Amino acid sequence: MRLHSAVTPRERELLTGIGNCYEACHEGFEETVGMVARSRDRSIDEVKETLRSIGERYGNDPDFLRLRERFPATFPV
Repeated sequence: MRLHSAVTPRERELLTGIGNCYEACHEGFEETVGMVARSRDRSIDEVKETLRSIGERYGNDPDFLRLRERFPATFPV
């Protein structure tokens, strides 16, 4: 299943937001998640859980891997 048809718009927005934020600021994972959480009016834990869930469900999906390449491999997503 392709990521774009499987994730909710909100999940895709978060994953894209992590990539955009990292590309703009080049901060660490915690800082990047914090910025995205604040900008999307979500808790840090909620963002982390959503990212973890997306990674578990779609870790081998080409769309996920393309979005995932936008931030460091050290990010636990």
